[in-house]
Amino acid sequence: MASDQETLTGLTREEAQEFHRLFVKGAIAMSLAPFLAHISMWLYKPWL
Repeated sequence: MASDQETLTGLTREEAQEFHRLFVKGAIAMSLAPFLAHISMWLYKPWL
C-alpha cells in the first residue's frame, strides 16, 4: 500500500496539485490561442 506522503510518481500531494494547476492553466492558454486566432481571422475576413 502506498504511503500518504508520496504518489506513484514520487511527488508529494502538494507538488502533484501544483503541477496539475500549472498543467490546466497551460492547457487553457494553448486552447485560447487558436480560438483567438480564429476569431481575429473571422473578423478580418469572414469565410462563411
